[in-house]
Amino acid sequence: MRKVLVVDDEKWIRRGLIQLVPWERFGLELAGEAADGQDAYELALEVKPDLMFLDMRMPGLDGKQLLGKLHAELPELLTIVISGYSDFEYTQEAIRHRAFDYLLKPVKKEELAAVLEKALAEIERREAQRAAASVPGDDTEDGWLRDALTKRAGGDAADLEQAIPPSGWAEGACVVFVAQADAYREERPDAAKVAAEMRGRLEQSRAFHLGGDWTFALTPGADGRAEIVGAIGARRSFGGELGRLLTEIRGFLSEAAGAIFSLGAAGSSSLRPLHLQDACRAAREALGGRKLGESGTVLLAGESGADASGTPSYPHEAEKAFLLALQMGGGETAIELFGRVFDRIATDETTVEGMQRNAVILVHSIEKQLRLSGCSLESVSGRAPLAYSEMIRQRNDPASASELFEREIVPAILSNGSQAGGKQGERLVREIVKLVEAHFDQPLSLQQIAETRFVNADYLSRLFKKTIGHTFVDYLTDYRIHKSIELMKIPAYKNYEIAKMVGYEDYRYFSQIFKKKTGKTIGEFRGQAECASK
Repeated sequence: MRKVLVVDDEKWIRRGLIQLVPWERFGLELAGEAADGQDAYELALEVKPDLMFLDMRMPGLDGKQLLGKLHAELPELLTIVISGYSDFEYTQEAIRHRAFDYLLKPVKKEELAAVLEKALAEIERREAQRAAASVPGDDTEDGWLRDALTKRAGGDAADLEQAIPPSGWAEGACVVFVAQADAYREERPDAAKVAAEMRGRLEQSRAFHLGGDWTFALTPGADGRAEIVGAIGARRSFGGELGRLLTEIRGFLSEAAGAIFSLGAAGSSSLRPLHLQDACRAAREALGGRKLGESGTVLLAGESGADASGTPSYPHEAEKAFLLALQMGGGETAIELFGRVFDRIATDETTVEGMQRNAVILVHSIEKQLRLSGCSLESVSGRAPLAYSEMIRQRNDPASASELFEREIVPAILSNGSQAGGKQGERLVREIVKLVEAHFDQPLSLQQIAETRFVNADYLSRLFKKTIGHTFVDYLTDYRIHKSIELMKIPAYKNYEIAKMVGYEDYRYFSQIFKKKTGKTIGEFRGQAECASK
């Protein structure tokens, strides 16, 4: 049975979700539920769940902090985030912390079942890869390292168990390194062949480093990762020689693979599997700190260039313009605006990890918009957001990541939109309504929409009023006022800030429209709302 943890600060939401889960059908059991992040953290460490449903917005230790702590303690845990449309900023934080997937409230039974099927399939895939990677009785020279890196903790005994390297291993200091190509290639080099050639080169250079008193192990990356993982053992401290040795290893690898590689490294406190795995993760994180403008680098954990400047602020305004063009079917415009978004998230100073994180967020923003239109990435392109997220994380260079959007994601959506444009008028009106709901804070005109759909503007205006019962301008205005009333419930927002958030740059004009629609000034409305809440 797979164990499930449910975390939400509202009991009725936890109860409703628990009732929706088809436990027996999927072979699941409820391992526990928690109302806040701290309780969830302690409970997760105790029961070690396979799956966790999480509301990101909680008092105290929130979902973002909880995911950060659990990622280090339970890296195999799959998290499914539950959020509302208005909480997508929190969902983006979940994506940054590698949540598996998300569900929008109110959760629908069929959507929950689909996410559970994907999550369980992913768990089974990982287990199968671990089983294939760790073959019992593997007596190859470096098989012990692969076994140690793929071993899954099963309790205290597994935590304490020492990996058993071949006789002659130089025990003392130990460093784990991870090497990945700087640029993505569809056809990967044969990792086993590259590792074999590397062994020969390292044997030849042994005498030139650390007085010849060191040993090494190499293995292809586990779980299908396009990387080479290695360990270096020495009987004395590496001191200043480590950088020179790692630089030479990086050079040998680039020559053997016929591509430029970068390398991340971290020390391991012992040969225990969990310590080696921790060092491997730290080496990958150091490697993720490589700046896109650099190539063929060696990065040590704790000394890499990954700082706040390496993850640029997300270009929300540029994204909004791109998504609007995408939904309105403007092909050339959409591609051009995508380029502006990607240029912002992939500068020379951006780290590999920073680019990957923001590109994954863009994928999920696209998925959110498609869901508002009644479809999904999987339905228009054949791949789910999770699949694209994994594909992005395999790409360390901006060219290949950008190409994934320009050649696959964007054309698939535009093609789907053009097919929808030829359907009945009511479908077109529903699309316009969804457009308003998703982009009410942007300049919108029926004339512009009509041009992108190759429809006569007067005809579209009459069709909209006949279908909805209001003109387009009235519907847009009413929706903006409705959203402004929701925002006025948050005392921290100033009136002029709310005006801009719902699409009005001119605050005076907004206040006139508000009074016309509600019969009250903004001050009167907020004053009455405050009195009613007391």
